[in-house]
Amino acid sequence: MTSRWRYQTYLAVFLTLLSIYLLIPSVLNFGAVRERAEKQGEELPWYYSLFPEKQINLGLDLQGGIYLELEVNLQEALVHRSDIIVGELERFLKDKGIAYQRVAVISKTSTMEIFLNKAEDLGALRNHVREIYGNSLKELESPPVVSLKLKSEGEEAAVAKYQEILAWAKAQPKILEVDRFQDVVQILPAKQDEGEEVAASALAQFGADLEPYRAPAALFLSQSEDYQARLKDETLKQAVETIRNRIDRHGVAEPEIRRVGDNRVVVELPGVSDPDRAIGLVKRAGKLEFKLVDETIPQTQVQTLVEQTRSDNKLPSGFSEEVVDKLNEALKGKLPADSEIGFEVAYDPVTKKIAGGTPYLLKRKVEVSGEMLRNAQVSVQNNEPYVSLSFDPAGTKAFADLTAANVGKRLAIILDGTVSKAPQIKSAIPSGEAQITLGFGDYQALLREAEDLVVVLREGALPASLKEATKTVIGPSLGKSSIDRGFRATLLAAAVVMVFMAVYYKWSGVLADFAVVLNVLFIFAALTLFGATLTLPGVAAIVLTIGMAVDANVVILERIKEEIAAGKTVKAAVDAGYSNAIRAVLDANITTFLSGVVLYQFGTGPVRGFAVTLMIGILTTLYSAVVITRLVYDYVLSRRDVKKLSL
Repeated sequence: MTSRWRYQTYLAVFLTLLSIYLLIPSVLNFGAVRERAEKQGEELPWYYSLFPEKQINLGLDLQGGIYLELEVNLQEALVHRSDIIVGELERFLKDKGIAYQRVAVISKTSTMEIFLNKAEDLGALRNHVREIYGNSLKELESPPVVSLKLKSEGEEAAVAKYQEILAWAKAQPKILEVDRFQDVVQILPAKQDEGEEVAASALAQFGADLEPYRAPAALFLSQSEDYQARLKDETLKQAVETIRNRIDRHGVAEPEIRRVGDNRVVVELPGVSDPDRAIGLVKRAGKLEFKLVDETIPQTQVQTLVEQTRSDNKLPSGFSEEVVDKLNEALKGKLPADSEIGFEVAYDPVTKKIAGGTPYLLKRKVEVSGEMLRNAQVSVQNNEPYVSLSFDPAGTKAFADLTAANVGKRLAIILDGTVSKAPQIKSAIPSGEAQITLGFGDYQALLREAEDLVVVLREGALPASLKEATKTVIGPSLGKSSIDRGFRATLLAAAVVMVFMAVYYKWSGVLADFAVVLNVLFIFAALTLFGATLTLPGVAAIVLTIGMAVDANVVILERIKEEIAAGKTVKAAVDAGYSNAIRAVLDANITTFLSGVVLYQFGTGPVRGFAVTLMIGILTTLYSAVVITRLVYDYVLSRRDVKKLSL
């Protein structure tokens, strides 16, 4: 026997033993035992440490779980970035001592507007924009809004006329939004090219009270097309990573999170036992803001105004983001221009349903945000879990300056648009620390809520809100049924093929069957080793691989038959049979492997699961059908003088 034969034999034995070693934890279900021991605080048997923790990962269709398809609001991300830029520009103007009237993002757009007191200061602002933002921002020659000046004298008359314009605009299909800046009314057309028509219509209706207005010291900026495309791509990537980090901390094994199309993210969570909690964790925006409470209007008056507006406009009594937006829209002209309504929601301690809400008049400006957060952790005081926060250096300074300048005022802590609480600032807080309380109720439920909130805050807010496009919850019974059917199909396919091979090809057929068994063993071991996920299409790929493995053996055996019929000795026939058949076997398997590569590259979840298993099966088929069976033939023929092959 040659040294090459010995090395190949050692390798085959090693791979077989390694495969068995890797599959023992899956066959004996070590993972479930480990999980149960951790929950109950028990010690594992000593031999568990000798085996790897990896097991075969079952896909969503095999063990149940959640399939979510989420739509990312990319326009919201653009507006959010414009908000950040506006804040930076406002700080620049303050640092340079440039007087300004307004620095804001035009409502429902990502376009920024800056009104200065002096036209000569525009040059410094333009230079700063070019220097800092380069080609990311561009100046608009014609602003997207139509600006009209109110002729009314006195604030009360101006408010009354503005409310009249608002009521008129709501009935105009070509008007998207109306806003008021001091004595200037800004009308946003639904389409850019409808500005002149909208202006003419407004002047025709309110000509006695409005006149065209062009601010002498105004700058309108928008994001460039390239910058928007890059920002949208970054937003999708960040959404995927943020969701992945949250899920990893939640402890879901082998989640599948990927982009689909231009604005969607698919999330597959196999084996999730609490779907609602997992979905809430994924979708929660995690947007943390600190805003001052506007106390120019007494709290009782705010409450009355909200109730009256709900009644007059027939608005629902809920507190969702959509309802609150409609309420603020209806309150336009009745509240200070830089303020809005937000709610602190109360929950029934027994049913956990919303029991009511307290309205607050809040400043629109975000004083401190979650982007300045350094750490968040769960703390417990008087048997009540809460979340303690600490800020980074920039956030600590901003928080200290904010609290020092507003002693005696209330500061609202807002999470995902809902006021968590609004305590009074009793003194400056230089430490940069705050806390979010979760109310009263079941300790374990509050603790889970606090833990989930910490995960969301630590991983950061989502770059844009997510809308649930598709949701499928697959129960474990369906998963078990899929496993049973797939297992039976695999066994049936293997049994039929193996019986046929043993009957038709006799001893050589039994050898081919042995190669098929090793082939399946190698496939499952490879799936375990590389952490691949076995899906129901993957089971179909294994069944297909069994057929292809047998096909490779059939090609080889038929070529050996032809050589024996031509009068060659058994050893010469085996050598010639393998040499001549190898080309056909390689051609068939390599083309199938390339098909698997294409399926993996361009397919989605189930298709990729099929492709991965198929490609692994092709490699193991080539090894088991060509190398291992040849090793057995070489061993038998070297030990005995075989005159006739059982074929």
